[in-house]
Amino acid sequence: MPPFLRSCLPALRLPAVLLALLAGSAIAQSAPSPAPAVVPLRFVNGLPFVQVAVGAARSEMMFDSGGGFGISLPTATIDDAGSVTMLDETSRFSDLLGQVHEVRKLVARRVTVGRTALEPVRGRVHVNWGGAPEGPDAELTRARNGGAIDLLAFGERALMFDYARRTLTIYAPGRHPLADPEARAAGWQSLRLEHGKTGPYVTLRVGSKPLKLVLDTGAPLNFINPGSLAGTAGRCDDAGDAPDPCNLPDVRTEGGAALGAMKARAMSLDGAPFDGLLGAPFFAARRVLFDPAAQRLLIAPADPAGAARSTAPVP
Repeated sequence: MPPFLRSCLPALRLPAVLLALLAGSAIAQSAPSPAPAVVPLRFVNGLPFVQVAVGAARSEMMFDSGGGFGISLPTATIDDAGSVTMLDETSRFSDLLGQVHEVRKLVARRVTVGRTALEPVRGRVHVNWGGAPEGPDAELTRARNGGAIDLLAFGERALMFDYARRTLTIYAPGRHPLADPEARAAGWQSLRLEHGKTGPYVTLRVGSKPLKLVLDTGAPLNFINPGSLAGTAGRCDDAGDAPDPCNLPDVRTEGGAALGAMKARAMSLDGAPFDGLLGAPFFAARRVLFDPAAQRLLIAPADPAGAARSTAPVP
């Protein structure tokens, strides 16, 4: 190599490095963001179930957004998966019927929903409480034997439930489907999403009174604590035979946007850190998008076209 070229190498090398860095940056910026994964939901008595793979095992699990447990695995799934570590800790919880359960905690690896591979998920051994082996709840009771999964299993991924299209849309980590101004322009309302020991919740107003309501895809109805309706126009008619005799006539967001009237079943929740549950009727009437990283819940009316077209917000 001629001496003058050798002396120029340090000067030539720096631009080459810079060019390589710039080229890599340009490629990263131009690379398309991962498309959201759309997973089918199957409904049993109005509640959503999704196929979940855990290691070598596969099970249809109820999606229980109000669970707060991560993943709940039956013993058979644990044995077949080959990717579940049992912990020397127990989880103690009470179901809605007041019965107390204590089960071992676990960590599930190689958990996949559709084509979305999740990070290791903490959870517990599954207990199928409630339900009946015969009668109108028999199919639901059998379906719930497959276990359950909740929002915690997905970390900070945004998730959209579209009951009309029977789909769950899973967004890539860090992808916010729509900024608030764009969401409003597209007909979505943005609510403040919070998390507590009882699961994710939003604050809605009945008249002028704020009520803390847990978002629970595992609840077949909306539920309300009758005592929480004091001072509002909401009323519970104990004399009727309707499954949801409580009428909430003027439900609004914290910002004052009208959501219309809602029906709910009375449930005594005195002493609980929330006023009620938003269950299947709430989700069935609208598209609901959890965006935990942005601490917001986006809601929009159910798509009247149903499965005729996709209406998921695009990152």
